Amino acid sequence: MRGGDDVFVNPEDMIDHNGELNNIENFMTIFVAHNQKNIAEGKDWGTWPEWELCLTEIKHELHFEDDEGSEEIIQERKDWLALMQFIHDSDAITLNDYTISIKGKHGTQFRFELSLADEVWLIPGEIESHLEDAKNLIGKKYLPTIPLRSLMFKGIEHSLGQYWVCPEHVPKYGGKGTSFTEETLHGDRNKDVNFPADTLSLIKKCIDDTEIWTTEFEKDIKALERAEWMEENWPGGIPDQDWEYQ
Repeated sequence: MRGGDDVFVNPEDMIDHNGELNNIENFMTIFVAHNQKNIAEGKDWGTWPEWELCLTEIKHELHFEDDEGSEEIIQERKDWLALMQFIHDSDAITLNDYTISIKGKHGTQFRFELSLADEVWLIPGEIESHLEDAKNLIGKKYLPTIPLRSLMFKGIEHSLGQYWVCPEHVPKYGGKGTSFTEETLHGDRNKDVNFPADTLSLIKKCIDDTEIWTTEFEKDIKALERAEWMEENWPGGIPDQDWEYQ
């Protein structure tokens, strides 16, 4: 197809319809293929791919546009387009198979996988591990929903290590050590917004590289306070009969 003096590739020729379209690299290609004109003209992405998304695990309500779609579904499509455009345009983000890697502006590296089926963020390597387990279990590479999903570890990997020190640039907490932290952040979902909007918010927090550490450090403070309270009040652990404290 043509737009002005620009020649665009037919989306059919850009998308590997027999490939693994659930990994973020190939999933992105679907949106790029259908928004080539918007990209060339520097416009917001506004073309919804439709049928190719039937080959992915994105929820089925989003697949096809229609005039009777609910406001929530219409907004969610817009948010997916906005998320894909932001990832595509950002120099701080790279994609590799299922993994999104983000370089924070203060130097921290963040990585996570996007689970379209469960709408959660997973530790890198989880989806491939799940697919291999599913293949070994049932002899097939792909099955949309099996109990193994409950064993997948949710979270966002970061480069500060297990017992990280809060980065110096973080107001109030910069330079302070931690007690109950890991090399991954829990990545709690905001249930008040849809998945693509929440994912875009998370990515922006990773790039900002400040608010995300404030939140995590305050979680650590609460965990330490809880541990100290338990040690003071129940040094031997809470007895089984004290149901009030279970």
